[in-house]
Amino acid sequence: MNLEAQLAHLVAEAPKYGVPSIIMEKGVIPVISAFAQQLGHTEYYLRQTTDNNLVLTILANEKHPELEKKVIYAFPTAEDATQFPDNKTSKLEIVPQAFPVSQILFQMFTMKEVDSIIFIDNPQQYQQSKEIYCHKLQAAIRQSLTNLVNAVTNNSRIV
Repeated sequence: MNLEAQLAHLVAEAPKYGVPSIIMEKGVIPVISAFAQQLGHTEYYLRQTTDNNLVLTILANEKHPELEKKVIYAFPTAEDATQFPDNKTSKLEIVPQAFPVSQILFQMFTMKEVDSIIFIDNPQQYQQSKEIYCHKLQAAIRQSLTNLVNAVTNNSRIV
């Protein structure tokens, strides 16, 4: 599914989750679209356990071990997701699951335990990746929603 269709699907599904379509369309979708356009694929594979839990990887700073972050890796192929060299998950059975990029980004808005998602665009080239921080995406969506509310408050029309 291309990005436009994914975004239209998010707008259509919004009322089922108590979010008015206009809020999703005018306040959330522009941000998700901007972030998605920085990435190389419309679908990514996330690593999950057999219990359908996402696999979190904790990365530590060599110079400052107390500084660590929790990341999720997003892969362009199922093969890359299963072959990713991660010795911390060797005892887990990893199942790659495909997700539309728009859904991953939208879910990032609510993620509390995750610092970022690392999107790997080139198969087997893990060093060439794009990291999107949850707090930056969340801040951008909050700002967009604030701007939307201010526009409505100032009697501007939402078009």
